[in-house]
Amino acid sequence: MKEPISQTIYSYKLLYRFRWGVIGYMLQWLLMGSSLIGISLYLSIPVARLIVTLAILPAIAICHLILFRLYAQMRMHKPQTTADMLVSPWWGSGYRLPVPLTVYRTGESTVLFGCLFLAAAAYVWLPVEYGLTLLSGTMVLSLPRLLALLASFRQPKQCRVKYENRGVAFLLTDG
Repeated sequence: MKEPISQTIYSYKLLYRFRWGVIGYMLQWLLMGSSLIGISLYLSIPVARLIVTLAILPAIAICHLILFRLYAQMRMHKPQTTADMLVSPWWGSGYRLPVPLTVYRTGESTVLFGCLFLAAAAYVWLPVEYGLTLLSGTMVLSLPRLLALLASFRQPKQCRVKYENRGVAFLLTDG
């Protein structure tokens, strides 16, 4: 004789959705260009010579992904890497299911501060123009995570966070 299986089904109410769209990407391009101009003025080097330093930017995406996966593995969470790695502001990292707000905040904070500390540590070993590009690129490419993290402080503590395509959604359970 089979026993009935008791299951709990949750439904969620959307509180707020943070999306990083075309305007966000354009802002990042504008900030990266202005940081290159600033570095050029600071070092008295032509901007055309600094274009080569943009080759260091993929290291930031790799750093975001590795730190997120390392944090999730250390906390025994089940992260998910999506196929939109190169165009996602979260570099394709997230969780398949909604996670508590505290897990979201600690994970994003770990990635943000970890990338900044790694960039500062690498700055010492790199040529000055590459180091400055790495530091400014780290700050500019971390904007989506930082702004979404700041938006999370306006949400109630019991809400959950779902990683979506190019954004995050803050959800509250009905039950």
